[in-house]
Formats: sequence, structure tokens, C-alpha cells
Amino acid sequence: MPPVSREQIDRAKSVDLLSYLQTYEPHSIRKSGHNEYCLVEHDSLKISNGKFHWWSRDVGGYSTLDFLVKVRGMDFMDAVHHLTDGGAAVFRAERSPPPKPAQKPPKPFALPVSNANNDRVTAYLRGRGIDRDVIKRCIEAGTLYESKFHNCVFVGFDGNNPKFACERGTTDDYKKDVSGSDKRFSFFLPPNNPDSHSLAVTEAPADALAHATIHKMNGDKWDGYRLSLGGCSSLALISFLERHSEIDSVQLCLDADKAGRDATSRIIRELLSDKRFSHLKITIAPPPMGKDYADTLGAILQLNKEKTRSDRQKRAVNFI
Repeated sequence: MPPVSREQIDRAKSVDLLSYLQTYEPHSIRKSGHNEYCLVEHDSLKISNGKFHWWSRDVGGYSTLDFLVKVRGMDFMDAVHHLTDGGAAVFRAERSPPPKPAQKPPKPFALPVSNANNDRVTAYLRGRGIDRDVIKRCIEAGTLYESKFHNCVFVGFDGNNPKFACERGTTDDYKKDVSGSDKRFSFFLPPNNPDSHSLAVTEAPADALAHATIHKMNGDKWDGYRLSLGGCSSLALISFLERHSEIDSVQLCLDADKAGRDATSRIIRELLSDKRFSHLKITIAPPPMGKDYADTLGAILQLNKEKTRSDRQKRAVNFI
């Protein structure tokens, strides 16, 4: 393989990644959001504005050349020749990329229509073991309500303005972020003490509610904000810390699966590398039982039920 020149490398780096994939691998990508695509075989690899990031492996880049080397495993020199001298040479820098298809403007954000009451949502969350007072706090704050289709709607605010909402089914596995939601303002449960400097971070709203319920059941006096990331991205966390400079300790309570562990490691690196957050005390507190804190709460309730049943049986034997 002949060596490559600086000019060839620069030309290779100028190739637009999305245009390349749409021409040479059109079946390998799908649209995953506004101005965002992902790979069909790796949906955690996101492509946007000429850049890509593979979240599950914490790998990213800024060009087609980076993509071919880091994702497709091509040798660097082979990839340069491929983009400048081979079949992909049509993408040389002097040529204009093909026009992008017209995209519909994003829908404006609007909260789902509410139901006349929150009875089904309350019954559903109580059935999952969530404390009644925790549910009441959320409903009174406007961060939780029942939609007309009887789904749980978890709301995130920017000040007094709702900017985010996600729906969760009460009778099935339905899950959806409301169109136009801004994930920087994800759902959070405020502390009882407004002067709290602590923050616990979970992946889902239900885990945040379960986390609060478990602490109350155990008589734990820990009182802090509980933030849902709405997944594994750090976007909501970084935005929350920017808005709440008083926070000095963060508990990462993400799921106890590979995605959760990888996200925890990545978020720690992000926080440690940002001078704005150098004062933070960061601790890792994965769910002690099950995949997430909702599972942990369910396991605790089951153990308590079995203990109650066993105690009743012992009392019955002693009575006999």
C-alpha cells in the first residue's frame, strides 16, 4: 500500500459522513431524531451534524475517515485511499455533497391532554410500591399527572415552564418521550428541604420515585434532589448542575446492567474532566437488588410480605 500525503488525508477528512452512508450503506442507517441518525445494527451510535458518537463504547469522531477506522475497523491508510482514490472518490472535497432531503420542522412541545383525575396513575404507582406521599408531592408540583389515555405523564420544568414530558403506560409497556421535549429539563423530584445540596441520579422517573420510597421505608434521613436522566445520556445531569450550583454531592444510581455501568463510568469521566464540577463528591450507588431501583423496591416489598407471612405462621403455631 503506497503512503498517503497530507493533502490526501485532508481530502479524506472532508468527506461528509451522512452523505457517504446514504450513498454506500443506505440500509445501515435510520433516522432516530431531529437531524439525528443511528446505525441499524448499533442504535447507540448516533450521527448528527457530521459527527458521530458510539455511546455504548464511548467512541466518537468528526469525519467519515474516523468512522471507517474506529467503527468499521479499516486500516488508516486503506481508509484514506478508499476515500480519495477508490470507489468513494466521488466524495472528493471539490465536489458538492448531494442535497439533503427536505425535513419536516420539529413539532412544538405540548403536554398531553390530562384526565379528569389521577386515580389510575395513583393506583398503578401504589401497585408498584411507590409511597403515597411521594406520589402526592409529584402531583401537587405538576410533575406527574394522568393523561386522557390513562398513562403516567412525568413532566420536567425550566423554572415554571414545562419543557419535557414522557409517558409511561399503566396497563402495558408503552413508553414515549413527548414530541418536542428538551431532555436538558428532565423529570426530577425536589427534596423536602429546599436547602439540600445533594443529588441522586437514576435512569427513569419510576426509579427516582422508588429511590425516595425505599429511603422513607428505611427511615433514612437522606434528603436531596432525585433526577431522572430519561436514559443514559448525561445531558439532563449537566444541565441540572449548571442550574443548581449549590449541589456538592452526586450519587449515581443508574441501572445494574452493562449499559448502566458503562454510563456511570462515562459520566464520572465527564464530571471529573469539567473544572466547573471539580468540587463535587461523586459516589456510585447502584440498585442493591435487581436491575434498577424499581426492581429493588419490588424485591423489598416481596421480602417484607414473606416475612409477615412467616411471622403469622409462627404465631399460629405458638397459639396451638
